[in-house]
Amino acid sequence: MMDRKQFIKKICPASAIGLILTSEFLSACSKPAEEVVPTSDPVYDNLITKTKDNGFFVEGKIVYINLQNAFYATLKNVGNFVNDETNGILLLRKSETQIICLDNCCPHQGTRNRWSYANNKFTCANHGNSYGMETGQIAPCNSNTPFGNLKAYASAITKDIVTIQL
Repeated sequence: MMDRKQFIKKICPASAIGLILTSEFLSACSKPAEEVVPTSDPVYDNLITKTKDNGFFVEGKIVYINLQNAFYATLKNVGNFVNDETNGILLLRKSETQIICLDNCCPHQGTRNRWSYANNKFTCANHGNSYGMETGQIAPCNSNTPFGNLKAYASAITKDIVTIQL
């Protein structure tokens, strides 16, 4: 008769090898993992539909912009801007994750359609005044103010939709 120590020495190595071989065999027979497909986002899909024709949709004081629309497509590239005269806003792609939204009314004399952008400032070609995008010293629209910062609006990007809170 075998004592306990001898039994363990004899059986344990064989059991371990058997367990390894069995687990490999069983895993080879199992079904491959199914790819997880993300579910659609009905809110996002609805906004894409509502903004498909003209590129934007307004709901109260919220403007939704569709970057798939030809007018706004340049905003997919960092450094580009769009002057959206219909909604009264300037949109600047500051980084991959940020689009800055500003009031497009020139603080000097209210011009909305003559903007250019360079060196982190927007310049109104009507009289050549430049305005920043910082949070302090906001220059009000049409206030005869030749300097300061344009009024900014909160914005967020979700895939190809920019949401702006006016």
